[in-house]
Parts: sequence; structure tokens; C-alpha cells
Amino acid sequence: MNIQRRKLLNLGAVTAAGSLLGTSAWAQAFPNKPVTLVVPFTPGGNTDIVARTVAVALGKVLGQSVIVDNRAGAGGSIGAMQVARAAADGYTLLLCGAGVIVTVPEMVKTSYSRSSFAPIGLVNKSSMVLLSRKNETRFKNFKELAAYARSGDGKLIAAHSGPGTPNHLALLQLESLLKTKFTVVSYKGSGPALVDLIGGQVDVHFDQVTSSLQHVKAGTLQALAVLGPAQDPSLPGVQTVAEQGFGELDGTTYVGVLAPSGTPKDVQDKLAAALAQAVKDPQTVNSARELGSVAFSGTPQEFARILDAEYALATQATKDGRLKAD
Repeated sequence: MNIQRRKLLNLGAVTAAGSLLGTSAWAQAFPNKPVTLVVPFTPGGNTDIVARTVAVALGKVLGQSVIVDNRAGAGGSIGAMQVARAAADGYTLLLCGAGVIVTVPEMVKTSYSRSSFAPIGLVNKSSMVLLSRKNETRFKNFKELAAYARSGDGKLIAAHSGPGTPNHLALLQLESLLKTKFTVVSYKGSGPALVDLIGGQVDVHFDQVTSSLQHVKAGTLQALAVLGPAQDPSLPGVQTVAEQGFGELDGTTYVGVLAPSGTPKDVQDKLAAALAQAVKDPQTVNSARELGSVAFSGTPQEFARILDAEYALATQATKDGRLKAD
């Protein structure tokens, strides 16, 4: 081997070793500046409240400020696009439900897809519930509602909180279970839908317990069924759809944190461990309980499975022509 070639090989080995050492040292130093947690919805909503509580706890674990940045619009896709395009260094994260990642792209053209993100972990879950007015005379329980809905396609007027939301997917699941069609009314959020339900413009609404619990406690609305695998402690005695003999239906809403997909694995691991610790913080647990939800720690793999399940629902609904943007 000539001297010049040996020098080049030695130089390459030194450069490679230096590069690996630099990467390792950089990961060990993470984070050395504030982290931004993007919320793709407006301030004040359930997702935003969860984000702000988690941000405080996560900041304590990481030893750096975690700044919540609300980037609302287009069903959450504006905030998601911002994170997908961000530097994959662990300093820009996204907090949202699975729908923003896998369902919205099924309805509208986005510059991101599921592969644009790496799941870091779950932070919260809330039950979905089927609601009607307390003084409703046509059906006083879920079994009577099922019979009413089956008595004619389109007879039941059902509301949800927007195309592609978990509320919408739960509605589609119930249509399939009951083998009937509803007259579906789409709203921009739970607030307007609840107003119209109370006012009698719609018959039922698919909603998270976090949004509707106050109305159930006040006696304005009644919960006919929990749309999930288990009863919710906030609604004692309200059975699931399966418990009432109508098959399995899971509308549970999960919220988690994601990073751009190119984020180094050791940084992802550090974030996942910190997030799991933050979810167990007493302030996080108490805040979730006050909302009517649960501070729920889940691994990146568990979050990935939830993304898989919702993607399967969304793609099938799209093929059937039942999932469309307004």
C-alpha cells in the first residue's frame, strides 16, 4: 500500500471516529436549550390543557423549558406540517391525537404522512360517550335508541365534532354495528354540537367525556353508552356498547407526542423516558382527572399500534366513501 493511500485511510478512520464521538456527545448533551411542543389546535381546548400540563412536568424532567406553541387550522394539519418540516433534533415536538397524523391525510392533501413522524409516547386518554337530551322521549336508553335508528335509514340525526375526528370515526363504527345509516351533521368542535343537541336540532352527539361531563352532571344531557372497551369512572353505571349486547366499539381518544422521523434514536429514547416520567407527575395526573380524562403513559410502540388501528379505520371509511372533508 502506498504512503498516500495509507494517509487517506488513516484520515478517514479518524474522521469517522470523531463523527461518532460527536454524535454521542451531542446526544448526551440533549437538551441544552428550550424544547417547543406544537399543539395543532387553539388555546383553551382539551388538547391544549393537556399539553400545558405535560409541558411543565416534562420541563422539570428535562431541565429545560418546554414551550407550548399553538398552530391551529385545517384539522390540525398546519401544526403537523410545521413539525414535519422542523429540524429532526428533538427540539420541536408535536402533541396531538392519532387523527391528525393518519386520518386528516386521508381527507385532504397534506405535505406529510405518518412516516414523517416518530411516536415518542402517549400522555392522555379520554372515553367517548354517546349523548342525548335528558328529556328525550323517543328513546330513554341505548337499546331504545338502537331500535329507533334501525327503524329507518336517516331517521336518527347524529352529530360529531368534525370530519376525521375520533368522534366521527366512532359514529361510523356505530353505523356499521347497527347496520343502518344516520343523518350525519358535522360541526367545528364539540361546543356548537352540544348547543344544538341541547336545543333539539340533533338527536345524539358523539363526544369525549372531557367536553360533555359538565352537562351530564347538570342533568341537561344523558349518557346512553360509553364508546370504548371499558366503563368510565366519571360516568358510574353507564355501560359500554358491548356490555349492552351490540358488539365491540372503541372510540377512546388518545393523545401523544411525536418527533420528526429523522430524530436520532438515542434522542427519541431520552424523550420517551422523560415523557413517561412527566405523565406520572401528580400535577399531570390531577389535571387530567379534573378534565374527566386519564393521564396515560404509553410507549412509542403502543402509540404506533394506536396509529395503525386508526389508520385502518380511516382507510376503510375512505374506500367506502364515508370519510370526506366538509
